[in-house]
Amino acid sequence: MKKFLTVFIAIMFLLTACNTDQDRKESSLEDPPELLEVSIVVPEKIEINQEVTIKAHVSQGEEKVTNADEVKFEIWRSGQNDHEMTPAKNEQDGNYSIKKTFTEGGNYFIVAHTTANRMHSMPKIEIIVGGNELGSSHEEGSENEKNTEHEHNEHHNSEVSFDFTAPAVIKSKQQAELAVKIAQQEEIVSGARVRFEIWKEKETNHQFIEAEEISAGTYSTKYTFPEDGRFHIKIHVEKGNIHDHTEKSLDVDSN
Repeated sequence: MKKFLTVFIAIMFLLTACNTDQDRKESSLEDPPELLEVSIVVPEKIEINQEVTIKAHVSQGEEKVTNADEVKFEIWRSGQNDHEMTPAKNEQDGNYSIKKTFTEGGNYFIVAHTTANRMHSMPKIEIIVGGNELGSSHEEGSENEKNTEHEHNEHHNSEVSFDFTAPAVIKSKQQAELAVKIAQQEEIVSGARVRFEIWKEKETNHQFIEAEEISAGTYSTKYTFPEDGRFHIKIHVEKGNIHDHTEKSLDVDSN
């Protein structure tokens, strides 16, 4: 009888452990990680030939991210094809910074390429170096900038910003969360219609997926990429007089 009880207790213990492990797996699937939030911080006024500090503040939920896998700043002048890519220094307080001296005035774009906790974010801002003397140079380079923006998967309307977030590694046939935070002139855009247009490179079949607003100005959807390869994602936003889009690309690995 004692032997029977011992075997029975052991079986019950194993079943309980299996159920607990299954509950943990289901819970992890139901509760996706918080989105990666990255904000670029620059001085209000930037002069020519004056060293400035450019920072990216990285957080996830209410926690600062102090151990990002990689933060790099991509900087280029409007209308030019030369892009400078500089790794940032980890300040151990959720901030990642570089020192930069602009030797020419003009309109510049800054993208903070950030990878942390298996997620990737690449917010972009536009700055003016050297005050008001550069309006003409921005106008002259506007057409080239449109082409450059398209080539580098950036949005075409500087008034609307798209902060796109996706897992750093995406596997085919596994669900991935895609999200975007949308703002216009630094004001969040809430209550908009946002759609993700997804297609594989060199293919003509495009799929449109409606995104849900999960928090103010942040829209998310889940998508399972059917196979490996490079996919393109065009994010469309519509609200009132706002009708804009941006295009991103992702590499999907096979299982």
